Amino acid sequence: MSSFVAYVPTNPQHVEAFFELAPLSPADVVYDLGSGDGRLVFAAIDHGTDEAVGVELDGDLVRKATKAAAKKGLGDRARFVQADVADVDLSSASVVFCYLTPQASAALKPKFERELRPGTRVVMESFPIPGWTPAQTTVRGYADYYETNEFYLYVIPSVTT
Repeated sequence: MSSFVAYVPTNPQHVEAFFELAPLSPADVVYDLGSGDGRLVFAAIDHGTDEAVGVELDGDLVRKATKAAAKKGLGDRARFVQADVADVDLSSASVVFCYLTPQASAALKPKFERELRPGTRVVMESFPIPGWTPAQTTVRGYADYYETNEFYLYVIPSVTT
């Protein structure tokens, strides 16, 4: 999946949208796919989770985020993994955050369907998952800049036979 990614961080003024759509509890295990500088991982801990994992392809960003976690005293709660998101097992996640490309959103769909448990919440920034209907959406923007982003909340359904 590495050909789908470029480092474009979530605007700091948009971070809260993730947590409005997916409020966290201490029991949640949060994965941020394409975690960059770790801002969503750190925000997830600030919003109540005891465990957050950032998955990032860029080794320099992983090292910087890991160093920042240690400096913040979060080394046991915030973890960063240098890997392609396609290669990481997501089965322990209860919440997944993504701000990736439309191609990555489409490519991750079968992985999510295979690995995520019923009830897992997935929040996508800007690019919806093709073929899925969001449980909720929200738009974020701010007055001094033209950028607005849409956020999509999906909840993995229970499988019925």
